Amino acid sequence: MHKLPIRMTFFYQLHPVVSVVYFFEAIVGLLLFNHLAVALTGFVGLLLVCIFYKGVAVVFRQFKWYLSLLLMIAFFNVLLNQRFGPVLYQVSLANFTFKLTVPALIYGIVMGLMLVEMLMVFGVLNAILPAPKLVAVFSPITPKFGLLVVISLNLVKTFIQTLGDLSMLQQTRNINVSAGGFMRRIKSGGRLLRILLEDSLASGMETARLMDARGFGVEKRAHYAAYHWHTGDWAFLAASVVSFAGMATSRLQSAGWSGSVRQFTQGFMGQDFYALASLGLVLLLPLLAEGVYRAWTN
Repeated sequence: MHKLPIRMTFFYQLHPVVSVVYFFEAIVGLLLFNHLAVALTGFVGLLLVCIFYKGVAVVFRQFKWYLSLLLMIAFFNVLLNQRFGPVLYQVSLANFTFKLTVPALIYGIVMGLMLVEMLMVFGVLNAILPAPKLVAVFSPITPKFGLLVVISLNLVKTFIQTLGDLSMLQQTRNINVSAGGFMRRIKSGGRLLRILLEDSLASGMETARLMDARGFGVEKRAHYAAYHWHTGDWAFLAASVVSFAGMATSRLQSAGWSGSVRQFTQGFMGQDFYALASLGLVLLLPLLAEGVYRAWTN
């Protein structure tokens, strides 16, 4: 399937303020619920959004790391929560008894899913809200903070790019930092990390000096791009606010929430459907807006 360039999507063309409000609502919404069905709904919704805006190949590469992170969190939750039943598996070794319980397993999966969902949201945020848009949002409030945002993003970008360049250079010279003994690998990795940090900090400071010379961080001169409000911005903002209000209302009614590990064995309640539907609507709102935008423009 041909992937639409992200700059041509409706979501990318939204006013930066609308995008910031939406991502704030999405992040808060993911923290409001901890029911397994709601967490799975959030994961599926974000997976579709990530595939649409970032591509299948990128999502698949990240998914392997997300899966390992989820399994690690589930394992430690099972290891640390041994009190409640029912017990799926039990083994005793000397004075230690390990119990694999249903509540601990479900709780670990939910916590892992919530963390993975946060990482997915910030992945989409980095693609939709580049540094100039964030500066345009924050500079009218705190110009210095807008400058700091750009420097931080450039630091991370430079760090990743330099890491790739150094890794490629090492491969061409048959240098492998993972070879040798344990102490040698630590020393080689530390040397590589020091080079990366020094280069990234130097690049960040150079960027800061250039931006400061051009007026970034000064009131009314913190950014140069002009963003105008359009009808689609207001419509998307209204839809996201209404969806978020429905999500908050369902949470106030204790929908989609379990107060303790013991309650994770409870099944899907009728009121949990409202939490599931409201969260799914908020997360899938960009895709729905893309469909409406395409139908309207065509």
